[in-house]
Amino acid sequence: MFFAILVYAVVAMLLVRELAIPLRISSADGILPGDPRYYHEIALAQAQAIRVQGFVAFDLRPEGQGPAGIASLLYLVSSVPEVIVGLNALLHAIAGVALVSILMNWFSRRLALAAALPFVVSPYMIVWFSQINKDSFAAAGAMLLLAGFVGMTLRMLRGARPGGLVLLALCGVALLWIVRPYVNQILLPVIAVAVLVSTALALRRPQSARWVTLVPFLVHALVLLLTLSALDSGARSDQTLAKFSGFNARDYEDVVPEGAVARTCINSVDRDVWKPLDILPDSANEKLRALAAQRCMVFTILYADSNPFTQGSFVDADVLPASAAEAIAYIPRAFLLGLLAPWPSSWLTEVAEHRSVFYTIVPVEVSLLYAGLCALLAWLCLTRRWSVLLPVIIAVAVLTVYGMSTPFVGTLYRYRYPFWMCLLSLGLAAAFDSIARARQRRFAHPRPPVQ
Repeated sequence: MFFAILVYAVVAMLLVRELAIPLRISSADGILPGDPRYYHEIALAQAQAIRVQGFVAFDLRPEGQGPAGIASLLYLVSSVPEVIVGLNALLHAIAGVALVSILMNWFSRRLALAAALPFVVSPYMIVWFSQINKDSFAAAGAMLLLAGFVGMTLRMLRGARPGGLVLLALCGVALLWIVRPYVNQILLPVIAVAVLVSTALALRRPQSARWVTLVPFLVHALVLLLTLSALDSGARSDQTLAKFSGFNARDYEDVVPEGAVARTCINSVDRDVWKPLDILPDSANEKLRALAAQRCMVFTILYADSNPFTQGSFVDADVLPASAAEAIAYIPRAFLLGLLAPWPSSWLTEVAEHRSVFYTIVPVEVSLLYAGLCALLAWLCLTRRWSVLLPVIIAVAVLTVYGMSTPFVGTLYRYRYPFWMCLLSLGLAAAFDSIARARQRRFAHPRPPVQ
């Protein structure tokens, strides 16, 4: 399975770089403009510095960008830009196998493989994965973390020792730390709550068997939580939440013009304007303000990019929280945005008017998600295997945070991708399992012949 995914990823990514991108973009080297080109240039510069000065010149995150640091090491081996395809294909294969292992906690191997296909094939993201990017690291990291933590928790609840599954989770934490340490910040409280709930459930078992599995689980969980806490900063993107503790709207007077949505939004989250909620601790109020301020930064794209497709991909530009209470009131909407966007109302409009690759492929995935979530709910009511809610709740929590901070659907899709795809695959597996159960019942009780 691993090698099948790896071969597919290598072939697909090379076809994208060598054929698809040069046909659509005037680029002879197959590198997309924007972040991929930026990371590529940083990596080349650092590779050259290492050749001249030795490894003292190596920085894991030159200019705060982890993918560029890793790519610079690859460029020491080969100056051909396509060498990045090998790394990203490897990460994609690891993520695919980890996703299948998550699904196999409740479903057969065959159903797990079928349900993971949308992630494995991933037409839209394969284009992005052919470049130097953060999302291939984030996808592998998130899937490994979920596979390790969910696996060791379920083993404990079923009366087995967690084994070495915590090592998978720790590898996932490390990959996330390289590119997006703030995801570890988000996951830390979510996983801490999951550990507490799992411990409470384990304490309901007979005392004779309780501690044999619970103690190793708690030790491994503590190691995981401490690692999440330690590896929660360092990259440039980590500053998106941390830098707003001293945020001042006046710092952006020369950056964002008056009258722009972003400027109105920035003014609303200024420390002198923002209204905290007295019942919340200061840290919670600051995090809410940071999420609202990050939304403001995303809105700067509205005046920086006049592309109608970009303009049409923004949502809730009229929702600009100016207090902790308003930010909390936006959470249900953020949950829906993180989980269900792009909305069906935008599918045909965007495809017809702009012929976007994004809006050609992603609505198919969103349709599968909608159907899968309905199937997952029905499957839960039928089987009562409530343990499947563990990865669901973790994924939903991350998606809600992204929905709070990212009103641009294209960027939101990439950020939420691994957790969103985990939900999609769980839904498809539940649908396939429900169909298989219905077929078994039908063959077990065939209709009597008509007289």
